[in-house]
Amino acid sequence: MAALVLLLAAALAVDVAGRAARPGVLSEAAALAVDGAPASRESLRLPEGFAQEVVPAEGCAGLRVGAGGSVVGFEVEEEPLQAFDEMACLLGDRGWTAVPSGTGTGGSFVKEAGRYRWAYVSCVKAGDTTCVVVQCAAADGKG
Repeated sequence: MAALVLLLAAALAVDVAGRAARPGVLSEAAALAVDGAPASRESLRLPEGFAQEVVPAEGCAGLRVGAGGSVVGFEVEEEPLQAFDEMACLLGDRGWTAVPSGTGTGGSFVKEAGRYRWAYVSCVKAGDTTCVVVQCAAADGKG
C-alpha cells in the first residue's frame, strides 16, 4: 500500500512539474499579441484536422497559430459571452462535450474520438473585438 501511495505521489509531482513547464492559454495569447504579425504565412496554417474537428478558423480576422499548433487565436465581432456561446454550439455540433467551468467566457471541452480530445476556449474583449483563443491537445501529443 505504501508503494502505491509513493507511486501516486511521484506521478502527481511529474504531472505538476509538466504543467508548470507548459505555457498556458493566457501566456500564449499574450505572446501572440505582443509578437504582432507573423514572420511568414507558414505560422498562419492551422494544425492538421483543426478546421474539421475543432473550429473552421481559416480566414478569420487576426488569425494566429502558436505553440507548435496547440494554440489558435482569432478575432470576432461578438461580445465575449456571445462568442463563447457560439463556440460552444459549434463544438457541440462537432461531438465535443462542455465541461462546466463556472465562467461564461471560457471553458474546457472533451470528446472521445478524433485527433483532438481536449480543448480550452477563452473569449476576451480586446478593444472593439473579442479575441478567441483555443488551446487543444491532440491524441498523439502533437498540437
